[in-house]
Amino acid sequence: MTQKKSLISRFIKNIFLYGGLFILISFVMDWYRAPTAPVEFEQKVQYDIQNQPKIIAQLSHKKPMLLYFWGSWCHYCEFVSPNIQELSENGTEVLGVALKSGNNTEVQSYLNENGYTFATINDPTGEFSQGWDIQATPTILMIKDGKIIHHTTGYTSNLSLKLRLWLLELLS
Repeated sequence: MTQKKSLISRFIKNIFLYGGLFILISFVMDWYRAPTAPVEFEQKVQYDIQNQPKIIAQLSHKKPMLLYFWGSWCHYCEFVSPNIQELSENGTEVLGVALKSGNNTEVQSYLNENGYTFATINDPTGEFSQGWDIQATPTILMIKDGKIIHHTTGYTSNLSLKLRLWLLELLS
């Protein structure tokens, strides 16, 4: 019985050790990949693939919004995009940026095939994303009142996104 308790104790310690290490590495990677906003980005008018004007300061005025950089070629985005879609359906303002994913017709086709309805800017050459210093997809920026409040790169669960948005609303 003592050996079994010792084994369980070591197992729990290892979970906390490796879990903490994973979280630490994740924070370091996010810090390293931190995007930089272009000058006066919050007031610039951007047009989505439906040719609708989008102004980030207006979209993020009442509550935090997500600026979601993704690619149709990105495997992690296949898992994150449904989470973003769900948040969009539940009232979170989302503006996607399709990075090097083809022309407007190809991007719209991809969105339709996957049932994504969040507004999306097409960035076929990567110039828009480069202006933000985006180094990886997916990258998610949480913006409130035209200012980047938080960002993350790589896979992010729906629960994690909801928790982060809730904390941002609570603290702002």
